Amino acid sequence: MTNTEWMLVGKAKNGDTHAFARLYETYYTDLYRFAVCLMKSTAAAEDAVSSAVLKAYENLPRLRKNNSFKSWLFQITSNECRTMLKKQPVYLDDTEWTEPGVPEDGYEASEIAELLSLLTEEERLIITLSVFAGYNSREIASVVHKREGSVRSIKSRAFARLRKVVDR
Repeated sequence: MTNTEWMLVGKAKNGDTHAFARLYETYYTDLYRFAVCLMKSTAAAEDAVSSAVLKAYENLPRLRKNNSFKSWLFQITSNECRTMLKKQPVYLDDTEWTEPGVPEDGYEASEIAELLSLLTEEERLIITLSVFAGYNSREIASVVHKREGSVRSIKSRAFARLRKVVDR
């Protein structure tokens, strides 16, 4: 986390809505990509991110460490996705990735979500935190409450399984 982000979190915790809006802009694309992979639907992902950000804003004063903001925000988003999926499972849609900053790799959201659906929920969470949120194994371990070595092992096996499918 940069010093600027750290200061923005502090200001946002004190009620500065502009500071929170800047933080939201910083993390939105990664949150959206992450949610698409978990929800398997762009519309559902947008709903999950909106709900998660609202919950984060409402609970921001409870955040203990400013430098934990990003992992805290992704944890809230993950929890929101899980809650929404329990209430109503979402089906794959055919919407293409349209968010700025998303690589033009020829894959549609539904294709990426379909690949990720081959993984367990835990593997999907670890892969999306790694790929879309840019977390390292230590950071992922703190989010999923596992040891770093376990995270690396799960990630390695999941990537190997995905490679086999893509290489066919």
